[in-house]
Amino acid sequence: MTLEQNKKLAANVIDAISNDNWEIVNEAFDTNAVVWVAGSMPISGTHTKEFVIVAGQRTREEFPEGLSLTAKAMTAEGDRVAVEAESLGQHVSGKTYNNHFHILMEIKDGKVHTWKEYMDSMHANEVFFG
Repeated sequence: MTLEQNKKLAANVIDAISNDNWEIVNEAFDTNAVVWVAGSMPISGTHTKEFVIVAGQRTREEFPEGLSLTAKAMTAEGDRVAVEAESLGQHVSGKTYNNHFHILMEIKDGKVHTWKEYMDSMHANEVFFG
């Protein structure tokens, strides 16, 4: 795939998350995808594609009014796309989730093979588990 095709796939995944279209997100990930989340939260660490499916279910439950994820900048080189993004949503706890992310996607054969997610894990932990 070209750099532009990789960036388009990455943008489509971010948009699908923001539009609560987790079916598109799940479809974009390779069957053997690896997902890594920064921090020391219960969701931190290395996961399989199943994590993406569960994330979609949890997002729908925990953000009944929706959760936006907006790409602020994107850079592509080779099979890697780096995305700076910002989330905004009202968690069921009443807390606002407004986090800033760096997401690194490795794309092969038109699918996300690796997803590395860096964010303010203290803020995420406070909203999700605090």
